[in-house]
Amino acid sequence: MKYNPRFAAVLTPSNRQSIRFSFQSCSRFPCIFEAFSNVNSGGVRRVGGLRVMSDGVFENGYLRSSIDRFQAAVTADFNSGSTLDEAIQNNRGLLQKNTYTYLKPEKINSFEVGYKGLFFNRTLKVDADFYFNRYNNFIAQIEMNVPHTTVAELIPYYLNDRTLQDRYRIYTNSQSVVYNYGSSLGISYMLNSKYSINGNVSYAKLSRTDNGDGFEDGFNTPEWIGNIFFLGENVWKTLGFNVTYKRQSSFYWRSFLVNGGVKPYGALDAHISYSFEKSRLDIKVGATNLTNKYYNSFLGGPAVGGLYYTTLTYYLQ
Repeated sequence: MKYNPRFAAVLTPSNRQSIRFSFQSCSRFPCIFEAFSNVNSGGVRRVGGLRVMSDGVFENGYLRSSIDRFQAAVTADFNSGSTLDEAIQNNRGLLQKNTYTYLKPEKINSFEVGYKGLFFNRTLKVDADFYFNRYNNFIAQIEMNVPHTTVAELIPYYLNDRTLQDRYRIYTNSQSVVYNYGSSLGISYMLNSKYSINGNVSYAKLSRTDNGDGFEDGFNTPEWIGNIFFLGENVWKTLGFNVTYKRQSSFYWRSFLVNGGVKPYGALDAHISYSFEKSRLDIKVGATNLTNKYYNSFLGGPAVGGLYYTTLTYYLQ
């Protein structure tokens, strides 16, 4: 049984302003892939974090990050004139036995404060918030290798030879507390009865103590996302339009399929609409990514180009 309390409060200093507070605590159980995956990705086996899937790996594994440092040091010493045996013995202390274990539920405590206000005779609307999340047992991945031997004296030799070890990427829980914080700001301004300008921007950041163990968080969220809109309603009779520019910053993507950097991108969306009231017919013509400049919002997926559409809506009554 998990106890997950939630509290919320809203203060209204005036009929045009409000301040909100909230706190909640909840748990997240591993999804099916995190718990039960077993995929050979060509030299790396991606395995779920439950004992039924990874029994023996956690107990006999060595952190891949320490193996990389060990192999690099052995190669450097060997190239400097040491024998292979001397190089392995001199650097065996760099190897780090796995300290992670089988999956447990992830726990989060979340706090949020926000503000909403109307100004200038209700023509300007401002909505802002800030949130802070604290994770215990944050679920992500760790890479480790298991040597084909359990004899302590032979393990460094096996871990120096890539053919004498198995490589795993396993879901587990972070051993340090993980923090996620961010904020957003939205502004809407009515130029007059027909035109308005809206915009929003959000910031998100994941933070934890980096102990160099190769733990992969898989946050997969750009730090900055922004949108700006220019809208018109009944510009001429029932003619309306919406022009949107969206922008996303670069970020590092981690997944079971591929790791790497996602480039920043911007895209322009637009549509116009008109309502034929007498014939009860609405028509909308528009495009997403109007300029057809291809971009990737994440790795391992297709590039996104322009999409152009026409929508007809007929009202029966």
